[in-house]
Amino acid sequence: MATSRPDHEFLDPEEWESWGALMMLHRSVLQELDADLRRHHGLAVIEFDVLITLFNAPDHRLRMSELAERVLLSPAGTTHLVTRLERDGLVRREADPADGRKWFTVLTDDGDRALQEARPTHNAVLRRTLISATSPADRRTLRRIWKRVSTRAPNPVTTDGGGPGAGYDPRR
Repeated sequence: MATSRPDHEFLDPEEWESWGALMMLHRSVLQELDADLRRHHGLAVIEFDVLITLFNAPDHRLRMSELAERVLLSPAGTTHLVTRLERDGLVRREADPADGRKWFTVLTDDGDRALQEARPTHNAVLRRTLISATSPADRRTLRRIWKRVSTRAPNPVTTDGGGPGAGYDPRR
């Protein structure tokens, strides 16, 4: 005897197709970004994300916990990544003078240089994979939709406060 399942367990075809398209776009753009950044600059896309997040932070520094939140990594994952970037001279750690138990991650001059060299590659991939396929009106519509949807996420995406993307200014 078949058991009936509540409707909330299934997505209708339109919902499933929308979700699938978003996931495929996300995966393919990130894969291309990662491949091009590694090939041309020796940086993984998550390393680029850390560098640009620090670049856009006040004084190019963030507490480790803030950095983890903004790049959507666990504290342990952030520590591992910062250790690798520190070994490569792209960031350094500084004790928080207000609380010696906490640490700041600070973008170094070498990290800034690596970021500035990699930005054209990053932007070229975004233009090739996403921007060239959309009109300015499409992008305004997408931006409105993504902002509305992101407010319901566990870690809302923002460009003007805490959370992923916080403080990002593409012109800097």
